[in-house]
Amino acid sequence: MVDLLKLRTSDNQIINKLLIHSDFIECKPINNYYTSLRHKNSFKMGLHFRKAIEKGLTVGYGYVDIIISPHYHKNNYLHNGDDFRPVESMKSIIEILDYLGIKEKEKKELQVVNIEFGLNIIPCSDARLIFDGLLFYKRSKFSIKYDDIETFKISDATKHKEIKVYLKGLQFLDYPAYNIHKNTLRFEVRSKKREFIKTLGIYTVCDLLKIETYESLFKDLLSEWDLVLLVNQQYDKSQIKEKDLVFMDDCNSLEYWIDLMTSKHRNTFLKTKTKYYKIMTVKNNLHTEIKAKIIDKINIFFGVQIVHREPA
Repeated sequence: MVDLLKLRTSDNQIINKLLIHSDFIECKPINNYYTSLRHKNSFKMGLHFRKAIEKGLTVGYGYVDIIISPHYHKNNYLHNGDDFRPVESMKSIIEILDYLGIKEKEKKELQVVNIEFGLNIIPCSDARLIFDGLLFYKRSKFSIKYDDIETFKISDATKHKEIKVYLKGLQFLDYPAYNIHKNTLRFEVRSKKREFIKTLGIYTVCDLLKIETYESLFKDLLSEWDLVLLVNQQYDKSQIKEKDLVFMDDCNSLEYWIDLMTSKHRNTFLKTKTKYYKIMTVKNNLHTEIKAKIIDKINIFFGVQIVHREPA
């Protein structure tokens, strides 16, 4: 569930104990205002100390950012391509905090200032077809951020939120020992704005040790998925009325949707998206397929039906 956390504290006792933790070594700082340490065995754990400067000299540290990855921790920092239940997420967070020497009474001092949370699912349709058909989150275009990583798409950045999609099965295809199904797809939300994080009921790391918090995270995942535009570029045309075929082919083009966004009528994009999904049959609608998979996974994780699945 929780893939990455940035925890921040200005508590001097915590700062001082982390500065001398024997398993962290100094590395290149994120900028000149920080002193940075990384774990000697894993790039998924880091400490960034914000310098307090007087007259050009560092006289201490104002706060420390603690970067951890609970999902990778569960898998000995090898991968995050399997299921990660809420109870496992809580267990990992507790283990990491204990390892860092954070006492029970100190946990409330760790504010959550950045969080990534998501789900791995195995769709019935080809995950590559789904990945290629992801065009927009709201009105922000999905793009491959790194030319050398063709298994990762991200929505164009906003001030506080990014939506990410990974082809996890292909990402770890060369590691069969990890036992990750080759069709695994990951849908993930990242927020780096506390105002949004607070709307999820998360203020400190203590909130991520409560099972009800994960219900809120899952429901947010579903809400975010509803805002995604996913087209089926290989739909079964025999399932579509002939009068709609030209329109459906137009919708497969990214440029078509970009043109709609430049329309003088602001609602044109949304109305066209609604029309597209309405014409799509159940067999062709990849967006509905993924939503159903997300709902099923949520209900499995909690052992009860906390999210209603709409009938097909």
